[in-house]
Formats: sequence, C-alpha cells, structure tokens
Amino acid sequence: MGPSNCDELQCTAHGHCELDNNNVPGCACDFGYEPGGDGVTCQVDQGCVQVRYLEDRCRQLINDAPAVALFFAVDFCAGTAVTPELREELGLEFKVSENKQDIADNVESYSTIIDKDVESYVTLVVDVSDSVTMSQDLPALVEELRGFVGTLAPGVDEPDVYVSIYVFGRSVAEYVPFTRDLATVDSALAAIAADPAPVVLLAGNGDGTDLYDAVEIGIDRTQRIRDLRDAVTWGGVLTAGTVVIVTDGNDESNGSLDQAQIDQTINNVISIGISDAVDDETLQAIGRDGSFLAPTPADWTAAFAEIAERVDQYPDRSYLLAYCSSATEGSPSVEVTVEGINVRVTSKAACDFNADVFSSNALDVCDAAFFAVECGGSECGGLTACGACSDDACCNGGNCVAPMNAGEAGISCIDQPELCAATDEVCNTENPEFGYCQPPAAYNDGTCVPDCDPGVTYCSADEDGECIYVRAPGDVCDAPEQCPDLNCSRTNEDNPIEARICQGPAQLHDFCGSDEAVCEQGGHCTGGACRPKLLNAESCSGDETCRSGRCQEVGEAGNRCVPTGACFWSWDEKVPS
Repeated sequence: MGPSNCDELQCTAHGHCELDNNNVPGCACDFGYEPGGDGVTCQVDQGCVQVRYLEDRCRQLINDAPAVALFFAVDFCAGTAVTPELREELGLEFKVSENKQDIADNVESYSTIIDKDVESYVTLVVDVSDSVTMSQDLPALVEELRGFVGTLAPGVDEPDVYVSIYVFGRSVAEYVPFTRDLATVDSALAAIAADPAPVVLLAGNGDGTDLYDAVEIGIDRTQRIRDLRDAVTWGGVLTAGTVVIVTDGNDESNGSLDQAQIDQTINNVISIGISDAVDDETLQAIGRDGSFLAPTPADWTAAFAEIAERVDQYPDRSYLLAYCSSATEGSPSVEVTVEGINVRVTSKAACDFNADVFSSNALDVCDAAFFAVECGGSECGGLTACGACSDDACCNGGNCVAPMNAGEAGISCIDQPELCAATDEVCNTENPEFGYCQPPAAYNDGTCVPDCDPGVTYCSADEDGECIYVRAPGDVCDAPEQCPDLNCSRTNEDNPIEARICQGPAQLHDFCGSDEAVCEQGGHCTGGACRPKLLNAESCSGDETCRSGRCQEVGEAGNRCVPTGACFWSWDEKVPS
C-alpha cells in the first residue's frame, strides 16, 4: 500500500510532494523545473528566466560624463546560470529601460556589455548538531564538503575564490573566516571528521538546531565581505556571493525565518537537506536559488556536484552593462530584463541613479570611445571596475596608496577616531571644531589626555582618570572602550536583564545599539546596526557616515559625501594572508 499523505512520501532531487484531486500524494517538480522526457525526472525549465542586480546600486560617474553601469545576473528560475553561451543559444537579448523608455529607442544613448572578471565569495553554513556529528555518516559528509571546496579552486589567471565556514548547533559561530587559501579550509573540514567536539563546542553545543539564525548570519557575513571588497577597491572589483546551507533537520530555536532577507539579498542562497527529517517546504523557502533534498549518503555526491557546478558558473552569468544616459536631472529608474521567443521573465533588476551629479561641461561626452578608455590610467576603482590594489594598499578613487590617517587626508577625526588607526594613533578632540591624530596616552601615566589606546587601554573612572588595560573577552563591561574589540553588548539582545560583556568585533550588519559597540572600519552605526559607509554624492548626516571621511553641505542638495582623495584601511586587515 502506497503513502496516504505527504508526510509518508519522500521526494528527492528537484521534486516535492503534492496531493492530486483525489488527495493521493505524488511527487511534482519544484518551481523552475519541468518533467523530463521520461516523465519521472525533473529538468530545468529553460523558458523561465530571472534577472537580478548583484549590487545594491546603479554605478555612475560624478562630475563627469553621463555614464551609468549595471552589474546583474541572468539565471533560470531553477537557480542555474544562463551563461553567455546559453544566452546566445536561446536568443536572449538584453533590454534596458530608463524611466520605462527603452534606451535602444534613444538616439542619444549607447550601451555595451563590458567583459570583466568576477571574484566569488562562498559561505558554507554547516549543521553540527548532535544528530550530524554523532552519526556514523559524519566522515562521508565531511568528504563531500571537502570535495565541494576542492572544486571551487580557480585555474591559472582566473579570479580569486574566497571561502568561509560557519557552524551551527544551539547557536551560530564562525569556524573559518574568509580566505582564498582553500587548503586551510580543507584542513579545517578534515578536523571535524577527526574530532567534532571542538566545533560542536564552538557552536554552543550540539543540543539544538539554530537554523534560521544560521541562514541570517550566513547572508549577512557574505554581504559584509562583498561590501568591504567594494569599499577597499572603490568599486574596482566585481563580486558574486553564495551561501550554502547544509542541515539534517529543522529549526529548534523557536525563532522565525527572515523570508524578506532571503528574497531581497543580492547573494545566491542554496540549501541542501541531508536527512529525511528535513521539512522540504522550509528547505525550499531557504534555498531561493536552489533547494536539494538528499536524504541519504547515496544522494549526497550528485547534489553537491550540482551545487558546485552552479557556484562555479555564477561569475560567468554575471554581466556589466554600461550605457550613456540622456538624463540631466532627478533620479531616473533603470530596469534590466531579457527578451526572447517562448521566454517568460519572472523578475527584473531595477535601480535608481542621481542625474544631478553628472557634469554640465559640454566636453564630458559619453559614447563608445569613452567606455573604451574609461579605465585608462586607473589602477583601481572606476565606473567599469578598473581593478584592485595589492592586499596592503587601498584605492583612493583611481590610484593605489597606503592607508592614511585623517591628518594626512586633511580632514577632522572627530566622531571618526578610527581614521587615526593607520598610524596607530588616536583622535585629539580638545578642539571641538577639528580633531587631529596623535599618539595615545601611555598606560598608567596619570592622565587620559590624549585618548587611551583603543582595544588596549581605557580611561578609568577615578577622579583623576588614567589609562588602564581593557577587560578580557567575556568580562562584564559598561562601555565599548573597556573591551579589546570595542564591543560591550549582551549575548542575547532580547534579554534586558542579561549583563553586557566584552564581545567580538561588531562587523557590518551586526548590532551596535546606541552605545554598545564601535563598528569595524568601513562601517558606521545607524539605526542600531553597522552599515557600510556611504559613497560620494550620497546624502549624509556626518563625516563618520562617509567612505571618504567628509560630509559637507552642497548647495540645495543638502549634506553630501564628498571626495577627499583618501582611503584608510587595506584588504589584508579584513582577509589576512
């Protein structure tokens, strides 16, 4: 006798259970798939296509030619890549509309696809609850993960691939920070098979499955590293991000899945369920760009191979389209889609740009010749991603330089003392109008003037304050400056009676509260969370909110971030070699 309901029917690969008109359960193809020729297996529906931006903005020039660039991806609805070869085979053509008008109909416009390398950032989020780590199949799972990472290694002259690992049990923790040294990642995975106890302890213990928080953190951490890469190269490098969630069960934290975050992220999110205890509906909700139900070890190899193929192809289906706009004012909306015979597009990419900041000089012309030489003379930055600097340097808008401090940039360090870090100095704020960088006060010298050394010492509460050593990680604290990573917050921010303790650094997209934490370099605290600093010409509320370090009034446009020709931190501070 067959299954009587969907709880009794296990569909694998790209199928899910549905009830027919007689309430008899059967397997149907997931969204984006259609029955294959055999009527049993499911294959990618190549008539269903989606377009998504891979950045959270339109790229544009400021005080220069009216040029705009759009970085986006084209995928099938199943989440597989529409590579340039497939796009040509299917006869798909790009359509770009500005304020709903096709730019192809505008004789003043010109557009082109610019071929650029794309770096890949992959976050593995792995379930290490007891049901996984105490299973006899743990070594087999680890081998699949190691094989997956091995397939990501770039070839000679191919762009870098960075991988990180997060683990989750009762809580979520970073196991391997982002690195392009995939041998380090492989060794860390092998260590789990040899002795899972340390990684289980890192994840809070194995008595629980904090799946929903793991998804949220995986997306946030992937976006963080891409935001930082964009900042340190000043847009000189294009990136693609992928989060792969590996779990054998369902969330047991009593939390809720942030579906809006999954739907809106510019990173790919793929889920794989490695047991028959996983709820397929939840797995599909998490895996917006691919959901794989592989309940037995016999199913794992094929599933991980398919995921690896997707991740490998994601940079190839990423397109940088540059065009000339005829807009001279306001904030036009730009939409990108594809058109083709028997093709339906389920999502389009849209963004706005600020035409008010284009140059009014008649000599600043945008045309095919402009894009051909746009990167000429630029080491980094650029509208069309002109390149990156060495790991120990940063981009000041077009040139690679060593990180500098606020004084070297000719700007004040008030409210942004981190801009003194490049020279291991602190901000002297005795003049409330303009702060400058100078060496910190010495330990225990009877004074806190200038400031104490952040993360090393802080000013005691004595009447005659002096610089004393910061407290240890995990110690109770009252303010971020008392902690080595400048983060004094509750482990559970929802528990108002829990003591604040010294935590790890507040990274982009982390909680910073009102005075609980100082955000990492490249971020600023707004609305209780660490957010990336703003680009030039964006509306700002203070110097500390701008990537350039300066926010000033610009006529009727109000306060805007303006260029300073400076950068303040390097890539090797975020991704150590």
